[in-house]
Amino acid sequence: MPSLSDGDARGYLPLLAWGAQQYGRADLQFVATRGTEGEPPAARNGHFDASGYHVLRTDWRVPPTQAQHLVFDCGPLGEGNHGHFDALSFELFGQGRPLLVDPGRYTYSEAGAVNWRVHFRGTAAHNTVCVDGRPQTRYEPKAVKEASRHASGSVRHKIAGPAPDTSLVERVDRAELDLLHGRCASHAYDAVHERCIVFVDQRYWIVSDALRAPTEHDYLLTFQLGAGLDATLHDGQLVCPGLRIAQPVRNGERRELAEGWVSARYGHKQAAPALRTHVRGRDVDFDTVLVPGADAGEPLAVTSLAVPGARDALRIRLGPHTDGWFHAGARAGRWQLGELEFLGRWLHWRCDADGRVLRAISHAGASLRGPHGPLPLTVVGAGA
Repeated sequence: MPSLSDGDARGYLPLLAWGAQQYGRADLQFVATRGTEGEPPAARNGHFDASGYHVLRTDWRVPPTQAQHLVFDCGPLGEGNHGHFDALSFELFGQGRPLLVDPGRYTYSEAGAVNWRVHFRGTAAHNTVCVDGRPQTRYEPKAVKEASRHASGSVRHKIAGPAPDTSLVERVDRAELDLLHGRCASHAYDAVHERCIVFVDQRYWIVSDALRAPTEHDYLLTFQLGAGLDATLHDGQLVCPGLRIAQPVRNGERRELAEGWVSARYGHKQAAPALRTHVRGRDVDFDTVLVPGADAGEPLAVTSLAVPGARDALRIRLGPHTDGWFHAGARAGRWQLGELEFLGRWLHWRCDADGRVLRAISHAGASLRGPHGPLPLTVVGAGA
């Protein structure tokens, strides 16, 4: 389990084993024993609408050392001053360990030269986009008036404004393509953030971020790696054991491999590398491809494909094929994607070395044409 909000990172396999025995649940037994006993759960993905957490994963029969899962936070801030400002953040697990992680909480103390409570709670510490260095919710210092466990006259930060409006726009659960599309509108600034996470063939991930605002802002996209991962930034790609991260080269974007901090349990923090992408603008798009299990020698190239009247599409070269990805948000339209004419909101397609379309996947009502006429399109249903 990730250390979401003020929780610690922990596992519950003994509890699942006890539950399997008490209730005769073969699916709990399967997970508790890492697949050596029992039967796989009926559902591959989990969607918890009240909390806003969504879990995408590989098939249950994939060996634990090769399995992947992602936990997406697309819900409310939470009560009791324990929620973190992490809307649309996620944690990615693969190769038997956390790869991209929630930073945790570390401490409740605000004493010292660095206010670690504010840092670990802040938007910039999470795997999401931070606007102008500010948290998604107004979070301001207030003096402590009466002595308690906090000395009188000291300062404590408190939430001073409404939580952002966060919602899941669309979801798709399908073996060859899972999709989660979330939206976050903060009351602390005028930029609206939409994030689409796509899991392709249970092999790799696409994270597409769109920021739209009437005024200019400084945007910071963060991917916080787990402690102990040795990462390098080479030709614009991050490479570390068990994970590669690639982004297309775009004007105005600046990438850096910086030092971040993570805390798996209270009172303990560790330095850990973080990939950060900076850009200033009004309407800004980030596109990122995450490939767990890929090593430095596996071919991986991510480039932009200009689309008139819309955000860029992606070309993703991974192995023998070239994949394409396009997402126009909630607005359906007729778009020219290279030689393809697409009618709809989003599309994933795959071409061979000669440029022939091998498959294409989109939503109900979409259509696709090539230079010689209509192309087959696999239509998937939306769950949100």
